Amino acid sequence: MLFLLNYLLKLAGLLVIYTTSRIYFFLNNRINLESFSYIDFVEGIRFDLSALVYINIPILILLLVPTKLRHNKEYLKLTNSLFYILNFIFIVFNNIDIEYYRFTQKRSTFDFIELILLGKDARNIIPQYLSEYWKITLFTAVQIWFLFKINNKYQLYNSSLKKNIFKRILPLLLGTLIFIILARGGFQLKPIKPINAGEISNSKNTSLILNTPFTILHSLDENKLISYSYFDKFELDSIYKTTHIFDNKDNKPNIIILIMESYSKEYIGFYNKGNGSTPFLDSLMHHSLVFTNAYANGLKSIEALPAITASIPSLMDDPFITSNYAQNSFESIASLLNKQDYNTSFYHGGYKGTMGFYSFCKKARFSDYFGLEEYDNINDFDKSWGIYDKPFFQYFAENVNIKGEPFFSTFFSLSSHPPYTLPNDYLKEIDEESRIGIRETILYSDFSMKNFFNNVKNKKWFNNTIFIITADHTSAENFNIKYNNKIGRYTIPLIIYAADSSFKGINSNVVQQIDIMPTVLDIIGYNKPFFSFGKSMFSENNWAINYIQNEYCLIKDNSIILSKTENYSSYKDWSLTDTNMINVNNINLLKAIKQDYNYRMINNKIKYEN
Repeated sequence: MLFLLNYLLKLAGLLVIYTTSRIYFFLNNRINLESFSYIDFVEGIRFDLSALVYINIPILILLLVPTKLRHNKEYLKLTNSLFYILNFIFIVFNNIDIEYYRFTQKRSTFDFIELILLGKDARNIIPQYLSEYWKITLFTAVQIWFLFKINNKYQLYNSSLKKNIFKRILPLLLGTLIFIILARGGFQLKPIKPINAGEISNSKNTSLILNTPFTILHSLDENKLISYSYFDKFELDSIYKTTHIFDNKDNKPNIIILIMESYSKEYIGFYNKGNGSTPFLDSLMHHSLVFTNAYANGLKSIEALPAITASIPSLMDDPFITSNYAQNSFESIASLLNKQDYNTSFYHGGYKGTMGFYSFCKKARFSDYFGLEEYDNINDFDKSWGIYDKPFFQYFAENVNIKGEPFFSTFFSLSSHPPYTLPNDYLKEIDEESRIGIRETILYSDFSMKNFFNNVKNKKWFNNTIFIITADHTSAENFNIKYNNKIGRYTIPLIIYAADSSFKGINSNVVQQIDIMPTVLDIIGYNKPFFSFGKSMFSENNWAINYIQNEYCLIKDNSIILSKTENYSSYKDWSLTDTNMINVNNINLLKAIKQDYNYRMINNKIKYEN
């Protein structure tokens, strides 16, 4: 029994560590959480204990199974070492979310680990993040010190007990019972899952109640979608159409999509009475078609790329690129325009392995991919993510039409991504002395975009080119309370610019990233059937959808529908305080999207089939 009590003591020490992390998480993110309640912390204990048992299952098996090895010094050294290694790793992941939550608005799942393993960026970024968020680094170091102070000596147990069968088996039975109860989160019918967080306290504070090891471990087998059957096929097609076809316009303009890193609507002066960090983009918007009610489909770059280029949102816990469904066959703007004799290319100044971009672009049938490896001047590397925006925009300008017209190219900026860094020559030019933050890097990206347009406006292809400018997602850096809410965190700029002013004015339709692909095909008059989860921004349809932490959000007309499981709530505005009468048609649209999305992902039907 001694070793069982010893191990329970270690779990108690770990519980203290996880509780202090929850306190720090709350203090660092309280602006994005509901009002504080001690019940949130109390409820969080069972999720902590559940995670700790799952993490330590290998050690528990090694210690509880009645074997002679339990009395071996080297064997106990091994179990002790394994205990500290496993718990060290998960403590680090838990504390990463103290800051990372501000960007994703949810606890990380296994896709976060996959994202780290996708490329070379981690070796550059980790040291910078350790330095940038030194308080969290120091906090974690103290916790690790405490961890090694928790009864860090292996103990030899009385071998005289080994002849007494009952005394040998009793710890196994008792320990197994205790740890099953803790792992299940109590005596309820089913073991707890992330969706159960908030049942006792505040469902809006689920990320505070949960811990990252719990969400990582549960996402290992929770990444399979479930089938819905709200409607038969005829009803479904009448509510939500995913097959599109447009009238032939006999028109083949060049198409350039500029995806600007972390360009929240909040930072765009045109949307905010001139208060912003994008003077050039603001000037361009006066000569463009500006969408004033545009939304991102996710909060990560890895979610934006499939949404923008292939009309695939991530209406599930994992981003599409890292999900079980990433191998599904799909069409993209590139693959469809290849059939129209377009040259297609993708530009991103990071490593090819960054966030799986290269692999996705290959599957999306982009003919050419240009990244850090293709760029020939390592002096322009920001030592974190890739090439600074200004030189890479210049590189883009010089190479975009290398194979002639018509062409479709996508450019993904990166300089406004944390940890914010800027080239020395730019800092000298603007006499920057203060700490570099999101506003300064947005201003630099805008300056880089201005330089790009100045370089290409005299190119022979410029007058036959349509530019679509948007963001991958918003930033966690909120300065305007108007945008610091669940809906405002998805608001992004979206404009269409053409030199001949063929696209100009203000459009207040509700639009989103997954609408860009069908809009491009609408512009060129693609007259063949194709599949898209979105719709043309010129259509009469007026809705946007996103998903986070088991919750769907449908924005339609003047209504916001939130759905967690089968509970539906309707609101009038972003604050989500003024309730609205529930519109059955809006509820049916959300159900139809859920049903169609899951069916198509599960059955590999996300492209048009006769």
